[in-house]
Amino acid sequence: MLFSSHLTDVFAFPLWAAACLALLGLALWRAPWRAVLTVSARQHALLGGLVGVCLIWSFRFEVIPGLHFHPFLMTTVTLVFGWCFALIMAAFALLLLVLVGTVEWQTLPWNWLFSAVLPASMAYGLLRVIEWFPTRNLFVYILGLGFFGTLLTTLLNCLLLLGFFWWWLPDKVLLALWDKRAFVVPLLYSEGFINGMLVTSVTVFFPDLVKTFDDDRFLKSDS
Repeated sequence: MLFSSHLTDVFAFPLWAAACLALLGLALWRAPWRAVLTVSARQHALLGGLVGVCLIWSFRFEVIPGLHFHPFLMTTVTLVFGWCFALIMAAFALLLLVLVGTVEWQTLPWNWLFSAVLPASMAYGLLRVIEWFPTRNLFVYILGLGFFGTLLTTLLNCLLLLGFFWWWLPDKVLLALWDKRAFVVPLLYSEGFINGMLVTSVTVFFPDLVKTFDDDRFLKSDS
């Protein structure tokens, strides 16, 4: 989701920006750069993913004045590249959108928080939950994370946005967003469908590129 500056001018920008820079620094430090730099296919996938995120995030629709939604794709990006690269890729995508005039630089911390940090973190947390399950069924990974996991993380992200508006913004903005709550239904369906399709396609055809996919568990038998 992308904010306009008139919705975020009530926040302390330096404080939020410092927190986001610290988190981005952590992601840059912990990211497995060697695993990417030593395999050209992963470099091409990372660059292609960045371009894809920029293009998809350019297609947005306005829910209320100053708040636009777009397909997040963070479930797919997190499962393929990992949590660190998901945050890094989203940060660079937002910077590119600032350069072309699609995003206002004053809103970068909140755009990054709700478009990348929260959905990527929830997708990664759900992955950790799935790993506790004893099942070896491939569809638990593909559908449990790609489709149903995306539905859950998107719904939670919208609820967190509602709580964010309730805590920080005037009641009229919260009521305006609540009046448009029906938009969540097509958003959930589109997010689930797109991410489910992408996760399935990449996992089936390019399993070696999916960082979080354990082929020893899901594709090989015990014998």
